[in-house]
Amino acid sequence: MPKVLYNKYRSADFDQVIGQEHITKILKNAVRSNKIAHAYLFVGSRGTGKTSTARILAKALNCQKLSSEGNPCCECEPCLAITQGRFLDLIEIDAASNRGIDQIRELKEKLEFSPVEGKYKIYIVDEVHMLTKEAFNALLKTLEEPPAHVIFILATTDVHKLPPTILSRCQRYDFRLGSEAEIGDVLSNVAKNEGVKMEEGALKVLIENAHGSFRDGLSLLDVVVSGQLNSEKPEVVTEAEVRKILGIPDETMVYHLLENLVKGHGGKVLELVEELESKGVNLHQFIKYSLITLETILIRKIKNEWKNDEYSFANHLNSVEVNSLINIFLAAEKNLRNAVIPSLIIEMLIPQVSSLNNVVVHKTEQVDISVSQKAKPQATESKKNVAKVTEAQEETEEEDSDGHSNKDISFEQITKEWNKVIEGIRPANGHLFAFLGGAKLLDFVNSCLRLEVPFEFHKDRIETPNSRESIRKVVKDVFGTSFKVECVVNGQVKRKKQVSADVILQNAPSKGNSTRPVEVGPRKVSKKIEAIFAGM
Repeated sequence: MPKVLYNKYRSADFDQVIGQEHITKILKNAVRSNKIAHAYLFVGSRGTGKTSTARILAKALNCQKLSSEGNPCCECEPCLAITQGRFLDLIEIDAASNRGIDQIRELKEKLEFSPVEGKYKIYIVDEVHMLTKEAFNALLKTLEEPPAHVIFILATTDVHKLPPTILSRCQRYDFRLGSEAEIGDVLSNVAKNEGVKMEEGALKVLIENAHGSFRDGLSLLDVVVSGQLNSEKPEVVTEAEVRKILGIPDETMVYHLLENLVKGHGGKVLELVEELESKGVNLHQFIKYSLITLETILIRKIKNEWKNDEYSFANHLNSVEVNSLINIFLAAEKNLRNAVIPSLIIEMLIPQVSSLNNVVVHKTEQVDISVSQKAKPQATESKKNVAKVTEAQEETEEEDSDGHSNKDISFEQITKEWNKVIEGIRPANGHLFAFLGGAKLLDFVNSCLRLEVPFEFHKDRIETPNSRESIRKVVKDVFGTSFKVECVVNGQVKRKKQVSADVILQNAPSKGNSTRPVEVGPRKVSKKIEAIFAGM
């Protein structure tokens, strides 16, 4: 029976273990100098070489022709017996299946027997974190003072589940995930040895889905090599074949889903879901690739490395909005695990994304770029202000399509009627009402009203697209026309701790939209509200 690839190409000595040189170097030196610990703990993600390294260590400890570097010869009888799985003094235990105290007691009873074939009796306990509390307690004394001929090698993917008493009795070695280059080298070499040619795109997809696990990468390669479909040249693996065999979505479909979700094209999203089902695309993979795309977008937004020609649907999303999308997709990925109707989870993304406060339908048509971003750098500050006011006037005049002019409005009139604007905002947006109530009117020049606010946070919230639209509607109702509102931060105002919440809540709407001020005292402000405004 042919071996699966990850068994066929399992590392035979320390030098063949890829990506764990920080561990294998120490183990070789320990074996060479005969400084052997009585218990080892191998920690790391699946497929990183924990079990392979444990078997190599067992070979090195029992090898009859150990190399000068500390590597097993892989030719003597103990080495061959361990490789072939017939060495009586190597006992491998799956703790997931043998996790009870009875199994540990049975193990302890056999410890006193001397090795049959080799110098040491090696116990490899895989997934040791699965042992019960009672089993751990039974194992403690043995780990601390085992017989001289016994060595324990414990392996786990969840080291945080191990009791501190176990950790303190072992030499710990942490295995790292393989890099993309390391995974790529392994897959390329194995494919070459198997007589299979990999297209660059196909190899890239396999590397991405290995997630740093050498074993997972080889398992995927095994599936692809043995399951190519409709290929005129079976010895050549194409990217399309890899995606089809593994149920991995095309990047274009991921792009179209995100684009139509952000733009609010629910009908097109539903059509895409139908296409995914008809093609048999793995929806878990689809959500995962969507998250990878959103992660790329978020990183570029944060690092200010955004390119408008790529992922153009996200041109007008800020990092906060992208973060909200990521949270929605993370919840969808979690719900997919136990979903009765998986496609429904994707369809539910439509109203969830549409309900985001800062992701507006057809946002590309409603984008409202702040004046400070539009203004071009000038030689003096006065020129900057002139450019800002000019552009603000142009934007405002585009909004006024009913023939009313805002040129006849005076600053005194706005000052007199401004409370009506604030009260008009109250029913729709309590936070915006509070922020405007704490702002100071500075001046009104060329159809642009400037407000002074104490903190940058206030400016950011007042100038969001949703806030601007709310202000525009209320201003239109009060004055019969609309004008631009711009915020200026008063840099002289010092931040306060906790008190800021009291100040803002005094202007916040009370229950039932009553105009009576809210009674706020140090003991009456909820901890939740304090937490929201603590950073202001």
